Amino acid sequence: MPTDTAAESPAGGRPLVVTLLPLLAAGACGAVLPVQSRVNGVLSEQVGALPAATLSFGSGLVVLTLLLALAPLRRRAAAVWVAVRSGGLRRWQVVGGVGGALLVASQTYAVPLVGVTAFLVAVIGGQSVSALLVDRAGLGPGPAQPWRAGRVGAAALAVVGVAVAATARPQEGGAADGAGLGFAVALALVCAAGALTSVQQALNGVVTTVSRAPVATAWVNFLTGTLTLVLIGLVASLAGGFRPSAVHTGLPWWAWTGGVMGIVFIALAAYAVQHLPVLVFALVTITTQLLVGVLIDALDPVGRAALGPQLLLGVALALTASVWAALARPPRRRRASSPAVVAHR
Repeated sequence: MPTDTAAESPAGGRPLVVTLLPLLAAGACGAVLPVQSRVNGVLSEQVGALPAATLSFGSGLVVLTLLLALAPLRRRAAAVWVAVRSGGLRRWQVVGGVGGALLVASQTYAVPLVGVTAFLVAVIGGQSVSALLVDRAGLGPGPAQPWRAGRVGAAALAVVGVAVAATARPQEGGAADGAGLGFAVALALVCAAGALTSVQQALNGVVTTVSRAPVATAWVNFLTGTLTLVLIGLVASLAGGFRPSAVHTGLPWWAWTGGVMGIVFIALAAYAVQHLPVLVFALVTITTQLLVGVLIDALDPVGRAALGPQLLLGVALALTASVWAALARPPRRRRASSPAVVAHR
């Protein structure tokens, strides 16, 4: 009896490792995103925003397709399409990659203009509000989450943090001074893309209940995301608004690793969101996102130009919202929905 008690969390009677691992996975996702943002930003400065996003997603798709040479992963990926054909999964539940594609596209455009930290604060605001709606609608693999005052308050505080950051202005000499849409408008576009990522994470969690393999879910995600970016590029080319840029040979090797980082992010997120409400997942990642983002900007001249007191205040508000959301997390129900039931929602 004492051994069992020590191995369980005091709140819900669940083993500590079962509670801790999803939170660690969410935190790792937060550490990956700012690094990927900087990597893709460097690539976009050379080849353009849309080509950089397509290269990032496309390279990830290539790596994952090679992994499907392993028979177990291939069977798990095939199980997703079997579920779609049989009605176990609805067609719209396998297009979460569209949200990821639009986020990477906004990432490659905005980071060179506003820096990593401002980009992350805008993503956080969009995620926070969207995750409330996603959890309430029960789009993820877990049961629908009712709106509670603490959760709504935490999301509202995150939005305030975005508003504070968006009304900041880069210090003199920052690259964002010449941005066409302006600092605040660029962050508003990122905020909208960030809102779609909560839907993406929820849908990826549902797909993972069928595939039983986050890597297989990531492949579905990268397939739909790459197709989305290619389609956008074709439409833009036909409209005469997009001309591919030549790839410069002076790019560092790590500028091509954004796709691999995306694989790590999506695989970890697909695992974590099966065990955490989407809002909790989104806000837990804030802490590591912002801390790593501030560090990257402090080391980069462009990011440092935007890293003034007002932006740091926005960061502090977002971090406070993250802690608040974690404390406001409702207790788990005694009987969780089985994956089979959730997958057929």
